[in-house]
Amino acid sequence: MAAAGSSQVLGKRVRSIRRRGGITLDKLAEATGLNKGYLSRIESGEKTPSIGTLLKLAEALKVSTAQLFGEEIAKGDIQIVRAHRSDRVRRNKYDVVPLSRGADGDGLKAFLLRPTAGFVADRRAEHAGTEAVYVVEGTIEVQFTKQLVQLSAGDFMQFPGHLTHQIRKTAAEATVLVIVSEE
Repeated sequence: MAAAGSSQVLGKRVRSIRRRGGITLDKLAEATGLNKGYLSRIESGEKTPSIGTLLKLAEALKVSTAQLFGEEIAKGDIQIVRAHRSDRVRRNKYDVVPLSRGADGDGLKAFLLRPTAGFVADRRAEHAGTEAVYVVEGTIEVQFTKQLVQLSAGDFMQFPGHLTHQIRKTAAEATVLVIVSEE
């Protein structure tokens, strides 16, 4: 039973490293000479790879075997944003504080948003993946095509990013943590 659990953990690491590197299963199969279906079963934990297969995977993914086993952390895997950092930018009339690496990251973007008081007709957002919104302070409204959702400090909402949406504050001050996963 322990082998099955460790195969699943190893498979999740392989999948995460592959996706973070922007490598498709097809590309990984081509780089390793292994069958795409077999690689998929490794990632799902259904198959336990041999040492030879692990070496091929590590080489193709450009990581050490220790990273595949979770015994080593790659430089840049852990990102910390200190509270005193203030590289605020203005985007679409919003005050935005980026928290994640964004385009250089692994498809996950996190930022603090200080929305404006009004909706801007031509500034609706749509994107792949999932968006999560957590209201840190104040109150906001999130407008979808035919629905308006009111949220207060401490409220959380998650929705598919393909839904056209925009956010405005309904209090004097509002801060929102927004996380977008493009997977």
